[in-house]
Amino acid sequence: MDLRDNKGLLNTGTVYMQADDIDLKPWFSRWLKSNTGLESADFSLAAWLQIQNGEIYGGNALLKQGAANWTVAKQPHRLDVDNLSLALNRKGNGWQVDVPQLNLKTDGQAWPQGSLSGLWLPENDRFLGPEQSEELRIRASDIQLERLAALLPTFSFLSPDVLERWNDLQPQGKVNALALDIPLKQPEKTRFQARWHGVSWQPWKLLPGVNHFSGALSGGVENGRLTLDMQDSVLPYGDMFRAPLEIKRATGAVTWRNNAQGWELASHKLDVKAKSLWVNGDFRYQQPTTGEPWLSILAGIRLYDGADAWRYFPEPLMGTHLVNYLSGAIQGGQVDNASLIFSGNPHHFPFEKNEGQFEVYVPLRQATFQFQPGWPALTDLAIDLDFLNNGLWMNAPAAKLGKVSGKNISAIIPDYLKERLLIDAEVAGAGPDVHDYFMQTPLHDSVGTALEELQIGGDVSGRLHLDIPLNGQQVAAKGEVTLNNNSLLVKPLGSTLDKLNGKFRFDNGNLSSDTLTANWFGQPVAVNFTTEEGAQAYKVNVGLKGDWQPSKFPGMPPEVAEALGGSAPWNGKVAINLPHGGAASYDIGVNAELKNVSSHLPSPLDKPAGESLPLSVKVNGGLNGFNLTGSAGKQNHFNSEWSFAKQQVTLARAAWRNGPGTPPLPPSKSLTLNLPPLDGEKWLGLLAPAMKQGGSSGKVGSFNFPTTVALTTPQLLLGGQAWHKLQLAVQQQLGGVTVDVKGEEIDGALRVADSGPWRANIKYLYYNPQFGDEHSTPTATNPLAAADRVSFRGWPSLMLRCQSCWIMGQNLGKVEADVTSAGDTLTLQHGLIDTGKGRMTATGLWKQNDTEERTALKGKLLGSKIDETASFFGLTTPLKNAPYDVDFDLHWRGQPWKPEVNSFNGTMKIDIGKGEIDSLGGGRAGQLLRLVSFDALLRKLQFDFSDTFGKGFYFDSIRSTVWSKDGIMHTDNLLVDGLAADIAMSGQVDLVKRQLDMEAVVAPEISATVGVATAFVINPIVGAAVFAASKVLAPLWNKISLIRYHISGSMDQPKINEVLRKPKEDKAS
Repeated sequence: MDLRDNKGLLNTGTVYMQADDIDLKPWFSRWLKSNTGLESADFSLAAWLQIQNGEIYGGNALLKQGAANWTVAKQPHRLDVDNLSLALNRKGNGWQVDVPQLNLKTDGQAWPQGSLSGLWLPENDRFLGPEQSEELRIRASDIQLERLAALLPTFSFLSPDVLERWNDLQPQGKVNALALDIPLKQPEKTRFQARWHGVSWQPWKLLPGVNHFSGALSGGVENGRLTLDMQDSVLPYGDMFRAPLEIKRATGAVTWRNNAQGWELASHKLDVKAKSLWVNGDFRYQQPTTGEPWLSILAGIRLYDGADAWRYFPEPLMGTHLVNYLSGAIQGGQVDNASLIFSGNPHHFPFEKNEGQFEVYVPLRQATFQFQPGWPALTDLAIDLDFLNNGLWMNAPAAKLGKVSGKNISAIIPDYLKERLLIDAEVAGAGPDVHDYFMQTPLHDSVGTALEELQIGGDVSGRLHLDIPLNGQQVAAKGEVTLNNNSLLVKPLGSTLDKLNGKFRFDNGNLSSDTLTANWFGQPVAVNFTTEEGAQAYKVNVGLKGDWQPSKFPGMPPEVAEALGGSAPWNGKVAINLPHGGAASYDIGVNAELKNVSSHLPSPLDKPAGESLPLSVKVNGGLNGFNLTGSAGKQNHFNSEWSFAKQQVTLARAAWRNGPGTPPLPPSKSLTLNLPPLDGEKWLGLLAPAMKQGGSSGKVGSFNFPTTVALTTPQLLLGGQAWHKLQLAVQQQLGGVTVDVKGEEIDGALRVADSGPWRANIKYLYYNPQFGDEHSTPTATNPLAAADRVSFRGWPSLMLRCQSCWIMGQNLGKVEADVTSAGDTLTLQHGLIDTGKGRMTATGLWKQNDTEERTALKGKLLGSKIDETASFFGLTTPLKNAPYDVDFDLHWRGQPWKPEVNSFNGTMKIDIGKGEIDSLGGGRAGQLLRLVSFDALLRKLQFDFSDTFGKGFYFDSIRSTVWSKDGIMHTDNLLVDGLAADIAMSGQVDLVKRQLDMEAVVAPEISATVGVATAFVINPIVGAAVFAASKVLAPLWNKISLIRYHISGSMDQPKINEVLRKPKEDKAS
């Protein structure tokens, strides 16, 4: 102690104390709560007390070492002290304690080197001096908030609410400066100032958590101001937002006022930049003592990426379904100059009775917006979102629905609680694009299915209304489509309507149309349709009505179209059934009246205009095929079965009956036709293009027809001939097609091989066509008469075997030929005609190309009697009873039946045996002899030697070799070994100019004994005549050695001049 005497008392000076391991627990317990469980408080200290007039006026203390241990909620805590100095000073009637440096550790964690001061002022209610209530003033610096967590529960003067909030918030960070003036009897009038940085706390109720929070606080409980500054702060907000708020920078100030009239909280220049978001604005919240609270907010918003908008939807206020919807709907875009307005009692939010206003107007640009999960997102969209009270109104002037253009798009959620989104839009685009869009939506099974079965081509426009539940229930789609020169493909029928005009409406998968106008198969038609989506199936009904001209059907050959005139009114109904779990089916009915139609088609399709002919067709089937039945008039009935496979339409079975009743289908895949008399020439002309395209394959384009056909008709006009009681059967077999034909004029079979030659085996054939000429009405047209050029390409090879053939009125007997085609050449091998009276074998070719056309024929003719052979063919000849053997090798330019005479070349070797040249006469009988004017020569001899040649000329043989060059025939050895005379001829015949230049030498042989003998061998009666003649004429002939003639002039009027008559004696001399 260091005390001084003052008035006889040692009451002024300094008292020094020092103690180690002092138990301060009893002293601390006055300030601590009883439930803290203080276990120990042992300290070593040194203290200096300033004494003045017997009272303590100040002092200093040094806590060298010490520690206190206590328990809070079964959690042990410890406070360590290391050279902690304290200064105690009297301030008036109060006391001030200063800790210049906080050398403390809490639970082993050191405190910052901060300071702490406390001033206690007692109440001054004395007359002298200012009135002073009891007050505690605290000043601190550099306080680490988390170090207080263990200490605060021990202080008895802190209320439980304060401690609970501290535990809820778990604040951390450093308070740089803190000043508290606390009226102990009126704590509500506490005044404070503070500065801090890096502060954080956890979210609690509506208070979000925060970190990296810096700011300043000034004022008091009744009136104050908070200045805030946050950088790179994360604000967890519990269930308010779906993700913590990521604040890049937030600045501003918040002020408050609290008095008897109520309290008020307001902001000043709040500016928040968060992830993809910038908000600038202010708010004011007023809570009067009497009356309802009022919140006012006005803020501007900028959003850099709409995909992050979901972070800022307050889910408890907006509802989970709405937040779910908007979070999925807004997938991108930017917002500039959005605004937020709130004015009203927050307890009445969302102002369903319009007792306040809440509005967030968001002009979203370059947005990606998905109106509903499962629907294609809209891209590059400009849409205005207006969150107004308890609803949301969205408007976009234009948008792209896939490739479809939309405009005046409105999307409304009128009431969040009802959780329904209503979308209205005007749309325009190509029909396939509309179909493709709906196929990408949840409506692909309803609207998409309808548009799949009824496919629209061309540009369409219309209106679309969608009612979308936000809770995931079924979407309802309604709308109207306007058609303007569009096409409509009825897919189950594979048929398209063009130039379609009108409107139809849809309600989900149910479609209904007005009466539409269209062109179907190139002709106008009225159409209406409905669809119905049922529990078991989807149904399509189509009504059709028209008045068509049959001549204008597409794909009809011009010849058929020219034969048809007039028009036919008709109507049809189509019912399509599309089960949800099965195969599709359809029924079609068409009725027409052909009274006004005139037809010049072959029978049975010919009719005059004005004659009633009702037509009825019924079709029923599915995706794999259908049955088609019907009737034309009273007599023609048909029945057929069709199938679909691999983009091919196949007529599997069919029957046509000329009689009452629908014919039954054939038991096998075939076509059965029981028809009245047919003009095959005309039908062949109509069917030739299809037959040329399809051949024997049973396929024309995408159409297959039966390869087995049975045709029965009483008469068929074909090839210039009427074929009677004809039965024709065509059957596809392994490796080819067999055609069997039987009738009064033919009985045979044709084997059409897939590879290799065709084989025609004919038992009998009578073919005598009656082709008309240019001066008559033809029953048929000769195909060879008008043919300038025939292409052999694609011709099959043919092996013909005919046992009995009558051709062109001639009985040819047995006919055989092997014909092959190679490129531009048609070749004949094994050509045979055997009449039984004569036989011809031949080979040849017919070649034609762009530069030439030529024919060659080589063969042999032989027979026992030339006149009988000629008679078999209905010809007569003056050559009688003579066998013949002719070899020929000829070729020429041109067709076989139409040679160019100036190109006729080749050779013929003729050998005719013993016979007679009978009376010559004229006409066809002497044509062959006339070729070399042999007939004219004999007539000359008949005139000159009538007694010798008047009744026939007998010969032993006729031989000659003839060759032709460029149409001029030459011979130098035509020898006739006659009984009365020998005749030798040489020279040429110009077939081009039809001129003759021949020499003939006649040498009498009547005196020769051999001649008479030969005549007797040939015929005894003739021999007797010759013998008699030789006796009578011997004196004349014995005087002549030979006679020479020159034959000239034209082939029609030859001139024969005798140029030499040589007496016999001259020859002897």
